[in-house]
Amino acid sequence: MASATRPEPPREVWTSEKGSMARETATTRWPKIVQNMVDDLEESFGQSDKEHVEEGRRIQATLRIIKGEIMQDNQLHPLSSDGCPDIQTYNAQLQSFGNITWHNCPWLFAECYLYRCVQTLFARSQFWRDYDIFARQKLSAFVASHTAVQELSERYVSLTEATGALTIAKATDDAETERLFFSEMTEMALWGNVTDLSLLSALTNNSLDHLRSLQGSAAIREGQARIVSNDVPAAWDHLRSRRGAPQRRVDVVLDNAGFELLTDLVYALYLLDAGLASAVKLHVKAMPWFVSDVTPRDIDVLLSALADPTVFPGASNLSVQELVRRMRACCESGIVSVAEHAFWTTGFDFQALPEVAPELHRDLLDSSLVVFKGDLNYRKLVRDAMAAYNAVQGRYWAAARGVEDSGIEDE
Repeated sequence: MASATRPEPPREVWTSEKGSMARETATTRWPKIVQNMVDDLEESFGQSDKEHVEEGRRIQATLRIIKGEIMQDNQLHPLSSDGCPDIQTYNAQLQSFGNITWHNCPWLFAECYLYRCVQTLFARSQFWRDYDIFARQKLSAFVASHTAVQELSERYVSLTEATGALTIAKATDDAETERLFFSEMTEMALWGNVTDLSLLSALTNNSLDHLRSLQGSAAIREGQARIVSNDVPAAWDHLRSRRGAPQRRVDVVLDNAGFELLTDLVYALYLLDAGLASAVKLHVKAMPWFVSDVTPRDIDVLLSALADPTVFPGASNLSVQELVRRMRACCESGIVSVAEHAFWTTGFDFQALPEVAPELHRDLLDSSLVVFKGDLNYRKLVRDAMAAYNAVQGRYWAAARGVEDSGIEDE
Protein backbone atom coordinates (compact mmCIF):
# COMPACT_ATOMS: atom_id res chain seq x y z
CA MET A 1 0.00 0.00 0.00
CA ALA A 2 1.46 3.33 -1.04
CA SER A 3 2.18 5.85 1.67
CA ALA A 4 -0.44 8.65 1.65
CA THR A 5 1.78 11.37 3.05
CA ARG A 6 5.47 12.08 3.08
CA PRO A 7 7.09 11.77 6.47
CA GLU A 8 8.24 14.82 8.34
CA PRO A 9 12.02 15.29 8.16
CA PRO A 10 13.70 13.85 11.25
CA ARG A 11 15.82 16.18 13.34
CA GLU A 12 19.54 16.45 12.71
CA VAL A 13 21.83 14.65 15.10
CA TRP A 14 23.61 16.69 17.79
CA THR A 15 26.86 15.87 19.55
CA SER A 16 24.97 15.72 22.85
CA GLU A 17 23.20 12.51 21.76
CA LYS A 18 24.45 9.87 24.20
CA GLY A 19 25.82 6.71 22.60
CA SER A 20 25.92 8.26 19.13
CA MET A 21 28.86 8.49 16.75
CA ALA A 22 28.36 12.25 16.91
CA ARG A 23 29.14 12.18 20.63
CA GLU A 24 32.18 9.95 20.07
CA THR A 25 33.37 12.26 17.30
CA ALA A 26 33.17 15.39 19.46
CA THR A 27 34.72 13.95 22.60
CA THR A 28 37.38 11.66 21.10
CA ARG A 29 37.99 11.94 17.36
CA TRP A 30 38.12 15.73 16.97
CA PRO A 31 40.78 16.26 19.67
CA LYS A 32 42.92 13.48 18.13
CA ILE A 33 42.54 14.91 14.62
CA VAL A 34 43.62 18.36 15.82
CA GLN A 35 46.58 16.83 17.67
CA ASN A 36 47.59 15.10 14.43
CA MET A 37 47.64 18.55 12.80
CA VAL A 38 50.02 19.79 15.49
CA ASP A 39 52.26 16.77 14.95
CA ASP A 40 52.20 17.18 11.17
CA LEU A 41 53.47 20.75 11.42
CA GLU A 42 56.24 19.59 13.71
CA GLU A 43 57.45 17.18 11.04
CA SER A 44 57.56 20.00 8.51
CA PHE A 45 59.73 22.34 10.57
CA GLY A 46 62.92 20.49 9.70
CA GLN A 47 62.58 21.66 6.10
CA SER A 48 61.67 25.27 6.95
CA ASP A 49 63.69 28.39 7.70
CA LYS A 50 63.42 30.36 10.95
CA GLU A 51 60.57 32.64 9.87
CA HIS A 52 58.51 29.72 8.59
CA VAL A 53 59.07 27.83 11.85
CA GLU A 54 58.13 30.80 14.02
CA GLU A 55 54.88 31.32 12.17
CA GLY A 56 54.24 27.57 12.23
CA ARG A 57 54.72 27.56 16.00
CA ARG A 58 52.03 30.23 16.31
CA ILE A 59 49.66 28.11 14.24
CA GLN A 60 50.50 25.12 16.43
CA ALA A 61 49.69 27.14 19.55
CA THR A 62 46.28 28.08 18.16
CA LEU A 63 45.59 24.48 17.20
CA ARG A 64 46.34 23.44 20.79
CA ILE A 65 43.87 26.07 21.99
CA ILE A 66 41.21 24.67 19.63
CA LYS A 67 41.90 21.17 20.90
CA GLY A 68 41.55 22.38 24.50
CA GLU A 69 38.30 24.18 23.74
CA ILE A 70 36.85 21.01 22.24
CA MET A 71 37.90 18.87 25.20
CA GLN A 72 36.59 21.43 27.69
CA ASP A 73 33.28 21.77 25.83
CA ASN A 74 33.68 25.49 25.26
CA GLN A 75 31.28 27.59 23.24
CA LEU A 76 31.84 27.88 19.47
CA HIS A 77 32.89 31.41 18.55
CA PRO A 78 32.59 33.36 15.26
CA LEU A 79 35.29 32.60 12.70
CA SER A 80 37.92 35.21 11.92
CA SER A 81 37.80 36.52 8.37
CA ASP A 82 40.39 35.21 5.92
CA GLY A 83 39.05 37.18 2.97
CA CYS A 84 36.60 34.54 1.72
CA PRO A 85 32.87 35.34 1.68
CA ASP A 86 31.86 32.00 3.19
CA ILE A 87 33.12 33.12 6.62
CA GLN A 88 30.22 35.53 6.93
CA THR A 89 27.82 32.71 6.04
CA TYR A 90 29.37 30.40 8.63
CA ASN A 91 29.03 33.05 11.31
CA ALA A 92 25.42 33.70 10.38
CA GLN A 93 24.64 29.99 10.66
CA LEU A 94 26.47 29.83 13.97
CA GLN A 95 24.42 32.72 15.32
CA SER A 96 21.20 31.01 14.25
CA PHE A 97 21.94 28.06 16.56
CA GLY A 98 22.34 30.26 19.63
CA ASN A 99 24.96 29.50 22.26
CA ILE A 100 26.19 26.06 21.25
CA THR A 101 29.18 24.19 22.66
CA TRP A 102 31.38 21.49 21.14
CA HIS A 103 29.58 18.72 23.02
CA ASN A 104 26.11 20.16 22.38
CA CYS A 105 25.87 21.30 18.76
CA PRO A 106 24.63 20.12 15.36
CA TRP A 107 27.18 17.47 14.35
CA LEU A 108 27.29 18.25 10.62
CA PHE A 109 27.63 22.00 11.01
CA ALA A 110 30.18 21.79 13.81
CA GLU A 111 32.40 19.34 11.98
CA CYS A 112 32.45 21.57 8.90
CA TYR A 113 33.02 24.58 11.17
CA LEU A 114 36.06 22.88 12.72
CA TYR A 115 37.82 22.28 9.40
CA ARG A 116 36.93 25.76 8.17
CA CYS A 117 38.29 27.23 11.41
CA VAL A 118 41.59 25.41 10.89
CA GLN A 119 41.80 26.61 7.29
CA THR A 120 41.59 30.25 8.42
CA LEU A 121 44.84 29.78 10.36
CA PHE A 122 46.69 28.87 7.18
CA ALA A 123 44.84 31.25 4.85
CA ARG A 124 45.75 34.22 7.09
CA SER A 125 49.41 33.22 7.38
CA GLN A 126 52.32 34.46 5.30
CA PHE A 127 54.36 31.32 4.78
CA TRP A 128 51.83 28.50 5.24
CA ARG A 129 49.02 29.81 3.08
CA ASP A 130 49.14 26.92 0.57
CA TYR A 131 50.06 24.21 3.06
CA ASP A 132 47.89 21.07 3.14
CA ILE A 133 47.95 19.88 6.73
CA PHE A 134 46.71 16.45 5.61
CA ALA A 135 48.93 15.92 2.54
CA ARG A 136 51.44 13.72 4.33
CA GLN A 137 48.73 11.41 5.71
CA LYS A 138 46.98 11.13 2.36
CA LEU A 139 50.14 10.21 0.49
CA SER A 140 51.25 7.71 3.15
CA ALA A 141 47.94 5.89 3.02
CA PHE A 142 48.04 5.77 -0.76
CA VAL A 143 51.58 4.38 -0.89
CA ALA A 144 50.52 1.72 1.61
CA SER A 145 47.82 0.67 -0.87
CA HIS A 146 50.30 -0.35 -3.58
CA THR A 147 49.13 -3.99 -3.69
CA ALA A 148 45.53 -2.94 -4.33
CA VAL A 149 46.70 -0.35 -6.88
CA GLN A 150 48.57 -2.99 -8.89
CA GLU A 151 45.67 -5.43 -8.71
CA LEU A 152 43.23 -2.80 -9.93
CA SER A 153 45.56 -1.61 -12.71
CA GLU A 154 46.25 -5.11 -14.00
CA ARG A 155 42.57 -6.04 -13.86
CA TYR A 156 41.38 -3.01 -15.79
CA VAL A 157 44.17 -2.84 -18.37
CA SER A 158 43.82 -6.56 -19.12
CA LEU A 159 40.14 -6.04 -19.88
CA THR A 160 40.82 -3.30 -22.40
CA GLU A 161 44.22 -3.99 -23.95
CA ALA A 162 42.91 -6.53 -26.46
CA THR A 163 40.65 -4.02 -28.18
CA GLY A 164 42.15 -0.71 -27.10
CA ALA A 165 40.63 2.14 -25.13
CA LEU A 166 37.11 3.39 -25.87
CA THR A 167 36.00 0.09 -27.45
CA ILE A 168 34.69 -1.93 -24.52
CA ALA A 169 31.11 -1.38 -25.72
CA LYS A 170 31.92 -2.93 -29.12
CA ALA A 171 33.78 -5.82 -27.56
CA THR A 172 30.90 -6.80 -25.30
CA ASP A 173 27.85 -7.52 -27.44
CA ASP A 174 26.27 -9.53 -24.63
CA ALA A 175 24.04 -7.13 -22.67
CA GLU A 176 24.23 -9.30 -19.55
CA THR A 177 28.03 -9.23 -19.65
CA GLU A 178 27.94 -5.46 -19.94
CA ARG A 179 25.55 -5.19 -17.01
CA LEU A 180 27.70 -7.39 -14.80
CA PHE A 181 30.80 -5.43 -15.74
CA PHE A 182 29.03 -2.16 -14.87
CA SER A 183 28.01 -3.61 -11.51
CA GLU A 184 31.56 -4.78 -10.79
CA MET A 185 33.12 -1.43 -11.71
CA THR A 186 30.55 0.50 -9.68
CA GLU A 187 31.19 -1.63 -6.62
CA MET A 188 34.93 -1.16 -7.12
CA ALA A 189 34.38 2.61 -6.90
CA LEU A 190 32.07 2.17 -3.92
CA TRP A 191 34.53 0.23 -1.78
CA GLY A 192 37.34 2.67 -2.47
CA ASN A 193 35.99 4.67 0.45
CA VAL A 194 37.46 2.30 3.05
CA THR A 195 40.43 4.70 3.12
CA ASP A 196 38.53 7.48 4.91
CA LEU A 197 41.37 8.83 7.07
CA SER A 198 39.14 11.03 9.23
CA LEU A 199 37.88 7.80 10.81
CA LEU A 200 41.45 6.76 11.63
CA SER A 201 42.63 9.15 14.30
CA ALA A 202 46.25 8.07 13.90
CA LEU A 203 47.94 6.26 11.04
CA THR A 204 49.69 3.50 12.95
CA ASN A 205 51.20 0.44 11.32
CA ASN A 206 48.21 -1.58 12.51
CA SER A 207 45.74 0.81 10.86
CA LEU A 208 47.69 0.69 7.59
CA ASP A 209 47.57 -3.12 7.70
CA HIS A 210 43.81 -2.82 8.22
CA LEU A 211 43.53 -0.64 5.11
CA ARG A 212 45.37 -3.25 3.07
CA SER A 213 43.01 -5.97 4.28
CA LEU A 214 39.99 -3.95 3.18
CA GLN A 215 41.19 -3.41 -0.38
CA GLY A 216 41.14 -5.80 -3.31
CA SER A 217 38.65 -7.94 -5.20
CA ALA A 218 38.05 -10.41 -2.36
CA ALA A 219 37.11 -7.60 0.00
CA ILE A 220 34.69 -6.21 -2.58
CA ARG A 221 32.88 -9.55 -2.78
CA GLU A 222 32.68 -9.78 1.00
CA GLY A 223 31.35 -6.22 1.20
CA GLN A 224 28.36 -6.84 -1.06
CA ALA A 225 26.41 -8.25 1.86
CA ARG A 226 26.72 -4.91 3.69
CA ILE A 227 24.99 -2.80 1.00
CA VAL A 228 21.75 -1.50 2.53
CA SER A 229 20.04 -0.19 -0.62
CA ASN A 230 21.29 -0.94 -4.12
CA ASP A 231 20.08 1.11 -7.10
CA VAL A 232 22.89 0.05 -9.43
CA PRO A 233 20.46 -1.71 -11.82
CA ALA A 234 18.44 1.52 -12.21
CA ALA A 235 21.62 3.52 -12.85
CA TRP A 236 22.69 0.95 -15.47
CA ASP A 237 19.34 1.13 -17.27
CA HIS A 238 19.45 4.93 -17.25
CA LEU A 239 22.99 5.25 -18.62
CA ARG A 240 22.50 2.50 -21.19
CA SER A 241 19.30 4.14 -22.49
CA ARG A 242 21.23 7.37 -23.14
CA ARG A 243 24.19 5.75 -24.88
CA GLY A 244 23.39 7.39 -28.25
CA ALA A 245 22.78 10.89 -26.86
CA PRO A 246 25.36 13.54 -27.88
CA GLN A 247 25.85 14.93 -24.35
CA ARG A 248 26.25 12.28 -21.68
CA ARG A 249 28.21 13.88 -18.86
CA VAL A 250 28.52 12.02 -15.57
CA ASP A 251 29.42 14.04 -12.47
CA VAL A 252 31.17 12.52 -9.47
CA VAL A 253 31.25 14.48 -6.21
CA LEU A 254 34.46 13.03 -4.79
CA ASP A 255 35.25 11.96 -1.26
CA ASN A 256 38.70 10.66 -0.31
CA ALA A 257 42.10 11.11 -1.91
CA GLY A 258 44.53 8.22 -2.33
CA PHE A 259 43.28 4.79 -3.32
CA GLU A 260 39.63 5.86 -3.43
CA LEU A 261 40.54 8.68 -5.82
CA LEU A 262 42.31 6.11 -8.00
CA THR A 263 39.16 3.98 -8.09
CA ASP A 264 37.17 7.07 -9.07
CA LEU A 265 39.58 7.85 -11.92
CA VAL A 266 39.41 4.25 -13.13
CA TYR A 267 35.62 4.42 -12.93
CA ALA A 268 35.71 7.57 -15.06
CA LEU A 269 37.86 5.74 -17.63
CA TYR A 270 35.43 2.84 -17.63
CA LEU A 271 32.36 5.05 -18.19
CA LEU A 272 34.12 6.65 -21.15
CA ASP A 273 35.49 3.37 -22.53
CA ALA A 274 32.07 1.71 -22.30
CA GLY A 275 30.33 4.57 -24.08
CA LEU A 276 28.18 5.27 -21.01
CA ALA A 277 29.51 8.83 -20.74
CA SER A 278 30.90 11.35 -23.20
CA ALA A 279 32.60 13.30 -20.40
CA VAL A 280 33.18 13.01 -16.67
CA LYS A 281 33.36 15.96 -14.29
CA LEU A 282 35.04 15.40 -10.92
CA HIS A 283 33.98 17.76 -8.13
CA VAL A 284 36.64 18.42 -5.48
CA LYS A 285 37.02 20.49 -2.32
CA ALA A 286 38.63 23.91 -2.64
CA MET A 287 40.64 23.46 0.57
CA PRO A 288 41.97 20.65 2.80
CA TRP A 289 38.85 19.07 4.27
CA PHE A 290 37.83 16.22 6.59
CA VAL A 291 41.43 14.94 6.60
CA SER A 292 41.35 12.92 3.39
CA ASP A 293 38.95 14.71 1.01
CA VAL A 294 40.21 15.39 -2.51
CA THR A 295 41.57 18.80 -3.49
CA PRO A 296 42.76 19.66 -7.04
CA ARG A 297 46.37 19.16 -5.96
CA ASP A 298 45.67 15.59 -4.81
CA ILE A 299 44.99 14.47 -8.37
CA ASP A 300 48.39 15.73 -9.50
CA VAL A 301 50.04 14.17 -6.44
CA LEU A 302 48.45 10.79 -7.16
CA LEU A 303 49.46 10.70 -10.84
CA SER A 304 52.98 11.90 -10.03
CA ALA A 305 53.38 9.31 -7.28
CA LEU A 306 52.26 6.50 -9.60
CA ALA A 307 54.99 7.49 -12.05
CA ASP A 308 57.77 7.84 -9.45
CA PRO A 309 59.42 4.61 -8.22
CA THR A 310 61.10 6.52 -5.38
CA VAL A 311 57.64 7.31 -3.98
CA PHE A 312 55.39 4.48 -5.12
CA PRO A 313 56.68 0.87 -4.95
CA GLY A 314 54.66 -0.29 -7.95
CA ALA A 315 55.52 2.56 -10.33
CA SER A 316 57.49 0.25 -12.64
CA ASN A 317 54.50 -2.06 -13.13
CA LEU A 318 53.51 -1.90 -16.82
CA SER A 319 49.79 -1.90 -16.07
CA VAL A 320 50.20 0.98 -13.62
CA GLN A 321 52.17 2.93 -16.22
CA GLU A 322 49.50 2.30 -18.86
CA LEU A 323 46.74 3.36 -16.49
CA VAL A 324 48.55 6.60 -15.67
CA ARG A 325 49.04 7.31 -19.37
CA ARG A 326 45.33 6.92 -20.05
CA MET A 327 44.34 9.05 -17.06
CA ARG A 328 46.68 11.86 -18.04
CA ALA A 329 45.43 11.76 -21.63
CA CYS A 330 41.80 12.09 -20.52
CA CYS A 331 42.60 14.94 -18.12
CA GLU A 332 44.71 16.81 -20.67
CA SER A 333 42.03 16.48 -23.35
CA GLY A 334 39.32 17.77 -21.02
CA ILE A 335 37.18 14.64 -21.35
CA VAL A 336 37.76 14.25 -17.63
CA SER A 337 37.57 17.65 -15.96
CA VAL A 338 38.06 18.81 -12.38
CA ALA A 339 35.83 21.44 -10.79
CA GLU A 340 35.92 23.04 -7.36
CA HIS A 341 33.16 25.07 -5.75
CA ALA A 342 32.91 26.82 -2.41
CA PHE A 343 29.58 25.15 -1.66
CA TRP A 344 31.20 21.78 -0.95
CA THR A 345 33.00 23.25 2.09
CA THR A 346 30.03 25.05 3.61
CA GLY A 347 28.01 23.82 6.56
CA PHE A 348 24.86 23.50 4.42
CA ASP A 349 23.18 20.23 3.53
CA PHE A 350 22.33 19.60 -0.12
CA GLN A 351 18.70 20.63 0.31
CA ALA A 352 20.03 24.22 0.37
CA LEU A 353 21.89 23.84 -2.94
CA PRO A 354 19.29 25.54 -5.21
CA GLU A 355 19.20 28.61 -2.96
CA VAL A 356 22.81 28.88 -1.79
CA ALA A 357 24.59 27.87 -5.01
CA PRO A 358 22.05 28.13 -7.87
CA GLU A 359 24.73 28.10 -10.57
CA LEU A 360 26.16 24.81 -9.26
CA HIS A 361 22.65 23.41 -9.00
CA ARG A 362 21.92 24.29 -12.63
CA ASP A 363 25.19 22.73 -13.73
CA LEU A 364 24.39 19.46 -11.95
CA LEU A 365 20.95 19.40 -13.56
CA ASP A 366 22.71 19.25 -16.94
CA SER A 367 24.40 15.99 -15.94
CA SER A 368 23.16 12.57 -17.04
CA LEU A 369 24.01 11.16 -13.62
CA VAL A 370 25.45 12.61 -10.41
CA VAL A 371 27.35 10.24 -8.12
CA PHE A 372 27.91 11.35 -4.52
CA LYS A 373 30.79 9.53 -2.83
CA GLY A 374 31.35 8.88 0.84
CA ASP A 375 30.08 9.56 4.33
CA LEU A 376 30.01 13.37 4.31
CA ASN A 377 28.08 13.58 1.05
CA TYR A 378 25.59 11.02 2.33
CA ARG A 379 25.14 12.95 5.57
CA LYS A 380 24.46 16.11 3.60
CA LEU A 381 21.99 14.33 1.33
CA VAL A 382 19.92 13.09 4.30
CA ARG A 383 20.44 16.24 6.42
CA ASP A 384 22.43 14.27 9.00
CA ALA A 385 19.10 12.93 10.20
CA MET A 386 18.69 11.25 13.57
CA ALA A 387 16.07 8.62 12.83
CA ALA A 388 15.50 4.90 12.97
CA TYR A 389 15.66 3.45 9.46
CA ASN A 390 12.47 2.50 7.67
CA ALA A 391 11.84 1.95 3.97
CA VAL A 392 9.86 5.14 3.39
CA GLN A 393 12.07 7.61 5.24
CA GLY A 394 15.28 5.91 4.13
CA ARG A 395 14.40 6.15 0.46
CA TYR A 396 12.66 9.52 0.58
CA TRP A 397 15.31 11.49 2.43
CA ALA A 398 18.13 9.92 0.44
CA ALA A 399 16.60 11.37 -2.72
CA ALA A 400 17.56 14.83 -3.91
CA ARG A 401 15.01 17.61 -3.62
CA GLY A 402 12.87 17.91 -6.72
CA VAL A 403 13.10 14.23 -7.69
CA GLU A 404 9.58 12.89 -8.17
CA ASP A 405 8.47 10.26 -5.67
CA SER A 406 8.00 7.05 -7.66
CA GLY A 407 5.47 5.12 -5.60
CA ILE A 408 7.45 4.11 -2.54
CA GLU A 409 5.55 1.44 -0.72
CA ASP A 410 5.14 1.21 3.02
CA GLU A 411 5.33 -2.45 3.97
